[in-house]
Amino acid sequence: MVADMAEEHAIIVDDHASVGLPERWSPSSLNTFLKCPLSYWWQYAQGWRSAPNAAMEAGTLVHGVLEDLLALEPRERTVEHAREAYRAQSAELWERLDPRVDADDLRGRAGVALTNYFEVEDPVGVEVIPDGLEHRAESEIGGVSIGGVVDRIDYGIEGVRVLDYKTGGAKPRYAEGYWRQLLLYARMVGDAGIDVSAISLMYLGDPARVMTRPVPPSALERVGSELQQAAEARSAYDEQSQWVARTSGLCKTCPFRGVCPAWSRSPVPVPGSSDSSRALDRSREVDRRSRSPRPVPEGDGA
Repeated sequence: MVADMAEEHAIIVDDHASVGLPERWSPSSLNTFLKCPLSYWWQYAQGWRSAPNAAMEAGTLVHGVLEDLLALEPRERTVEHAREAYRAQSAELWERLDPRVDADDLRGRAGVALTNYFEVEDPVGVEVIPDGLEHRAESEIGGVSIGGVVDRIDYGIEGVRVLDYKTGGAKPRYAEGYWRQLLLYARMVGDAGIDVSAISLMYLGDPARVMTRPVPPSALERVGSELQQAAEARSAYDEQSQWVARTSGLCKTCPFRGVCPAWSRSPVPVPGSSDSSRALDRSREVDRRSRSPRPVPEGDGA
């Protein structure tokens, strides 16, 4: 796998503009950290995020439509009601859509995903548990706080199932992180008193398919250990202002590649410095979250 071929590079960073690390992890932030701690630092300590794009917005739109559809009584979960939900959701989306997003691409992706949904599943037969749509889950694992929103919790053949929608096509070789996320959700839901028997990925792009795995206790223990180890490593990186960059084929799509010392072939400014931040400000691939930098402790100012 690509992740197995990653090379590690220790990178000194400038933390003067850091917004501070979040107290709570999420399954997606853990995946980001495990793929590349330096990318995690840019996103969660410096407050940068990927700029809106058609794939991202299509995912939000499709998730909203399916949430509305499955909230209906089973006999009302028809294609026509899905179209009505799409019209309502898309009307709100167009009002706030970032001009950088290709609207035609967005419509095409959403249309394919919703068409494929009715091919891979009959919504009439879906039995969602109470509060099982966009379910907020949280827990503390080994002293580490984690939380997030589960797309769907339903009753499957195996028992209670945690399911995640993916509006892209199935690419099993890249699914390791998705399975980790689902196992973490299963553990959080289990900590709340609901035993999860299975986890599923529902891919709605081309090719569309549903992939399901059981939830053995050993897998839940493994992801809990990964979370605790990541939290310990993050603390060490933060204390030293030195983070690890993991370079691999995935770097080609990383929005920070142009300012990353481990990837760029020419010298770049120290990550977090004013020059580095100005370069990111000029990039069309990232935006900065509107959060305040962490306060400078007394005695550390100029």
